[in-house]
Amino acid sequence: MGKRRWWLWWMVVAVGVGVVGVAAIGTRSGAGEGEGKVKVLEPLVTRIAFGSCANQSDPQPIWNAIIDFDPQVFIWLGDNVYGDVKRPFKLFGKERTVGPWKNAPRFIPSPPKELESRYQKAKSNPGYSRLRHTTQVVGTWDDHDYGLNDAGKEFGGKITNQKLLLDFLDEPQDSPRRKQEGVYTSYMFGPVGRQIKVILLDTRYHRDPLRSDGSVLGSSQWTWLEKELNGPKSAITIIGSSVQVISNLSATTRPLFSLESWGRFPKERNRLFKLIADTKREGVFFISGDVHFGEISRYDCSIGYPVYDVTSSGLTQAVEKAVPHVFSLIVRFVAWLTPTTMRVISKNCRFRSCTYAKFWSN
Repeated sequence: MGKRRWWLWWMVVAVGVGVVGVAAIGTRSGAGEGEGKVKVLEPLVTRIAFGSCANQSDPQPIWNAIIDFDPQVFIWLGDNVYGDVKRPFKLFGKERTVGPWKNAPRFIPSPPKELESRYQKAKSNPGYSRLRHTTQVVGTWDDHDYGLNDAGKEFGGKITNQKLLLDFLDEPQDSPRRKQEGVYTSYMFGPVGRQIKVILLDTRYHRDPLRSDGSVLGSSQWTWLEKELNGPKSAITIIGSSVQVISNLSATTRPLFSLESWGRFPKERNRLFKLIADTKREGVFFISGDVHFGEISRYDCSIGYPVYDVTSSGLTQAVEKAVPHVFSLIVRFVAWLTPTTMRVISKNCRFRSCTYAKFWSN
């Protein structure tokens, strides 16, 4: 099988599952110093599952479908639990949490003990427990398990919460991830010639404010990422970002609503694309979460070949749940109107674009 056909075959596997990392680790890198490398068996990896946005208090029947798929690796892409407190949706009244007259925060952080208990609840879910015993689980975080909705480097609880996330992921106590600032890491799976590199970014710990067009990764993570992309080649490279990389949804829907994405930091996104192009790394695509819907975005003008972002978001969440039920029809209508620029179009899309939802036929 030619190299391009091999890469395309992997894209079909990832997309077909709709949730696209093994019972054995190849090598792992934390801050990039070369520490934490573990040599073990390196079987061919053919089934990688990924997902995000799993409220620990909601029913989670999705684990049955994931277990039936029998993935060798499962990748958490953030919001692995909902650790902050969501206050009522109030447009009017003494305490207004949304709208132009907002005078109180919609989200507030939980104390560390409460966040820890939520992780324990998620970890003890019967379906997820079965997955953990048969599949290697790796992951990064997004805002709600980081500790606060839409938070970045300014969040004061990030040091404590980093430890809680790594405990949830069963990260070894001597892992470099426990010593660095941020939870970014990488893995290499599979035998030589058919290796898969998985790079997991941290888009929270060092991220500047949303309207700043500043940094997403911070200087230390950028240095590490450059080293990772210049490292040993692999058949494909999967870059996991908790927020979408390619989609420009916020640019097309503001001021009605805005979503976090690399599109809110255009200089950083251009830097990311340029770094991939400069390293001449082939077979790169992104996986992402956060937005409570699934889609596949494609961009042809960035790294010298078409690059895809496969978003799997909403293990328990759905985009219309972000607003009171009375407004859910408005969400659907806005999704129907949303431009389809840079989106993969399919007859299986429930609405005109794949913004709101995408359903795969088997």
